[in-house]
Amino acid sequence: MYFNLGLAIDTLHLKNKENKMYLVGFFKELDPEFSNFPDSIYDFKNKLDPDIKPMVLNYLTQSTGIMDWVDTVGDCLNRDRAIVGGSCEWSDGEWIFREDLAYYVKEYDVGLPSKFIEKIINNNGIPPLSDETVRMDLDEIMGTINRAYDGDRDVFVEP
Repeated sequence: MYFNLGLAIDTLHLKNKENKMYLVGFFKELDPEFSNFPDSIYDFKNKLDPDIKPMVLNYLTQSTGIMDWVDTVGDCLNRDRAIVGGSCEWSDGEWIFREDLAYYVKEYDVGLPSKFIEKIINNNGIPPLSDETVRMDLDEIMGTINRAYDGDRDVFVEP
């Protein structure tokens, strides 16, 4: 029997104490299907502390791609710009976000919930889990996203 100790240790730390996953950056302006989601990008624009911006960007871009496809989405704050791969979904095993969240952080200093920022800082801007470990929880990730579409607001966190 093969046993991957690193994977087992990662799995122990996969989620928070409540064993939940959360969506972040699924702003209602990004997609007509998000119109009933609680967060507006306008409430988060220019809210990120510039001192932690490099750490946040590293964390977002080094997390695990879950659903990846070739697409281009419009910048919801500047319709003259397009974002390649923007709707692809990423995760660190606890937080689920779109690829374009890094773009909005970089271009518009979009702030994030304090619980997510705390995790990023505590991990020095480095996602704590391997890609393999995060992908083991694909069913949970997709279930969390589907619950949001079904109206479950517990998958979102207050800023």
